[in-house]
Amino acid sequence: MTPLNNHPQPIKRSHGQGFVDYTITRRLPKILANIEDQLKGQTAQTMLQAIIIGSPIDTTIFTRPTDYWHNYLDQLTNLTWNDLSFFDLEFLFYHGLNSIAGYFDAGVDVFLQTRQRALTEAIPDLCKGVEKLSRLSGIDLLSATIRGALFANEADYSQLITSRSDSTLWNDRVLIDESTAFITCLEQHSGQGDIHIIADNAGHELCWDLVMVDALLRVFNTIRVIIHVKPWPMFVSDALSLDVEETLNRFMNKNLSESICLVGQRLRTAIDRDRLQIQAEVDWGEPRHFNALDKTLGNTLSNSIGVISKGDLNYRRFVQDRQWPMDTPVEIATSGVPFKAVALRVLKSDALVGIDPSISATAAATFDDWRTRGYFAVVQPL
Repeated sequence: MTPLNNHPQPIKRSHGQGFVDYTITRRLPKILANIEDQLKGQTAQTMLQAIIIGSPIDTTIFTRPTDYWHNYLDQLTNLTWNDLSFFDLEFLFYHGLNSIAGYFDAGVDVFLQTRQRALTEAIPDLCKGVEKLSRLSGIDLLSATIRGALFANEADYSQLITSRSDSTLWNDRVLIDESTAFITCLEQHSGQGDIHIIADNAGHELCWDLVMVDALLRVFNTIRVIIHVKPWPMFVSDALSLDVEETLNRFMNKNLSESICLVGQRLRTAIDRDRLQIQAEVDWGEPRHFNALDKTLGNTLSNSIGVISKGDLNYRRFVQDRQWPMDTPVEIATSGVPFKAVALRVLKSDALVGIDPSISATAAATFDDWRTRGYFAVVQPL
């Protein structure tokens, strides 16, 4: 076991091998190629080549929209891209794209079309899924929507390959399933209070997140749900406030099924009655781990009746994206995080803790790249 006072090193690049190197040499070039026609000049391509080679970081290309970013960029003086952890490198790449495109000056969102396409592609399958849910109610309904929100995390437009595995294979794919315990905990604290959802991707995942929110509000009629989204474009498909608005508008399209229209209407009513809020704190757009959140935000999350964390990036924030042995207890890897949560995550990066060796051995026997393949998933308390 890893002692509390002896944290392992952050996950970093190993040249020529591993998921981080694959991301740098394959995924990032593809992401830039997809948006290059929206960028002027060669600055973004120069940044990418510096990342691939591991050259010094040119901090002059980055906008400083917050005090945190200002101080963070100052600390990068004289560092190379090879010096950065994987977490910081990815974050800085996307911040560089926003800075170069002019998001902070002119609002240029280079990933807007990708997120809008993701929403359009999600609607047909969503309508079919919501029709099936119409036969459920209460805890059965909530359980089904949690399952839908979990496997919707498969869809991630920053990945070159999206898993198309059968999401009905719950027992085969879910390595840790504490969904029943989480629901029981909510039932025990179902008085007035807030449930926070730290969102991940727009499109398919956000659609199912909103369906899950609708179920939460129906099952626990005295609670409020707060969805936390990114303050600016990140990681290609991460959800913004605009995406929530557009998704709700799409739900209420009269050409869709009655079931999905009703979900949209109930969610709109919940917003009007302050039972549903959308927040986009700047913390989510900064390379912070969860033990370094703004104190006010950390206290808000710690005083809630439940927090649901979606996806890989948020999981990595919990464990500081370090090279923890997989059987490291969660309480050690998340030391310093001021709140508890349940993670709904399809595994698409290396960071992973709290996994029994027998479980990891079975998963590894199925796929060599089981931690990054986008097949296995967890519903895991953190």
